[in-house]
Amino acid sequence: MNIKTKIVSRTLLSALLITPTLSMAELAVTPQTPEQWRSVTDRDIEAAYSISAKNHPGMFDVNNPVFPELLKQAKAEAFALSAKASGPQVHVAAIARFSTVLQDGHAGVFSRVERPARRWPGFRAVWRGDALKVYYSETDNINKGDVITGCDGQSTETLMRQRVFKFHGQVTQPGHWWQQGWRLLVDEGNPFLTPLKECQFIKANGQAYSKTLDWSVRPQSVTKHLTHAYNGDELTTDLTWPAQNIAWIAMPSFANNDKQTHDYNNLYKKVASQRTKLLSAKTVVLDLRHNQGGSSYWSLKLAKALWGEQVVEQKMDNYSKNSRVWWRASKDNTSHVKSLIEVLKDQPKAQKEFKEIAAGMAQSLENNKLFYIEEPQSKPNQSDSTVPESDFKTQVFVIVPPQCASACLDAIDVFKQFSNTQLFGAPSSADSLYMDVRLAELPSGLGKVIIPNKVYVNRARGKGDYYKPDIAYNDIDWTTDKLLEKIKLL
Repeated sequence: MNIKTKIVSRTLLSALLITPTLSMAELAVTPQTPEQWRSVTDRDIEAAYSISAKNHPGMFDVNNPVFPELLKQAKAEAFALSAKASGPQVHVAAIARFSTVLQDGHAGVFSRVERPARRWPGFRAVWRGDALKVYYSETDNINKGDVITGCDGQSTETLMRQRVFKFHGQVTQPGHWWQQGWRLLVDEGNPFLTPLKECQFIKANGQAYSKTLDWSVRPQSVTKHLTHAYNGDELTTDLTWPAQNIAWIAMPSFANNDKQTHDYNNLYKKVASQRTKLLSAKTVVLDLRHNQGGSSYWSLKLAKALWGEQVVEQKMDNYSKNSRVWWRASKDNTSHVKSLIEVLKDQPKAQKEFKEIAAGMAQSLENNKLFYIEEPQSKPNQSDSTVPESDFKTQVFVIVPPQCASACLDAIDVFKQFSNTQLFGAPSSADSLYMDVRLAELPSGLGKVIIPNKVYVNRARGKGDYYKPDIAYNDIDWTTDKLLEKIKLL
């Protein structure tokens, strides 16, 4: 498992999560007329296709022969929306459609055009399990926990497929229903979606009722009531004991920065000094709420601290023994990897690795080869029967949030190697086999293309594979106190 590569790649990916939108005033040349907006949108769609076609590993991936046609379909469907209307929000919608056709969080394109103020119908919904439920309400007779069964004559599931997943997320991923469910009853200014008019609800006592929706700009005062709506309160990276014999290890991020380095180093010291207590505890909780990836280094080191370094290394070597990494050796991809050498000057081992990768890609490019195939490190074969047994047998619950992907999934890959680990919470998200992304600017400056630089071949966790919870937790409230109440009973 190429840990150092992931330290860099996941950090780059995290940039996607914090890239700000652009206001019209920030653009060098602001489109003014419908014709100008359509021209800008179409040019950006064409660029997204062209940049992807030149650099995306999927264009030449023998294990994914449908990708070139899928990329053409993404372009066609984005153009179809641009042909129907024009304006800043058409740019947002058409670009979003391009990405959702690809159904891959590590590829596509995003628009940074400023969105209008969100409107709401006086309540906020979340998806839990197989239903959309009211999380917070300022509307009379609509209460927290009420199930929204449908709107305007269509079921909630149908509406999610037609309205939400056309522009956001991946419809085949259960975790994405949890992530994206709130969007169904929010008006984000999409010109291709007419706000819903009336919805049907079922109360906790089984009583059914309907309500006409009254749309308005959501007040800023509502924000404080929604801070825990997604996956509960966010704890600091730490080891605590919130109840007798229950250890709680919070890991809300695997970002590779100074703060995380400090927090995780303190965490490892605590685990080492309290390991005897952890061995005799009733339960150890590994809390991944709010985690959106970063570096897989942090979770791997924690696993070694709990289960033992040798046993973890041997299990993960066996787990990933057939995996290979193919780097797409295009001109721009190669230049990007070369640029990382300077970025990694303070990480000698990672810098050495990327020097080798950059040299291999440059050689492949010179020889007109499509890929540089990274040579795996030679390690002695170990059968599962020869892996030493860990002395850490305490019951472990991993709290899995629905957005868990990338390095967060890598963490679960490690934790689930051990029989004393159970997953608690929601279905995770999933990764494709395309990784290590970079960003390329659209011609307009209104967004960026997401380009993965490599593809995994024979990765143990397959394309689109996600983790199902061993113990599902579909309640609305995901705060620490509520989760602890449930875990005490297990």
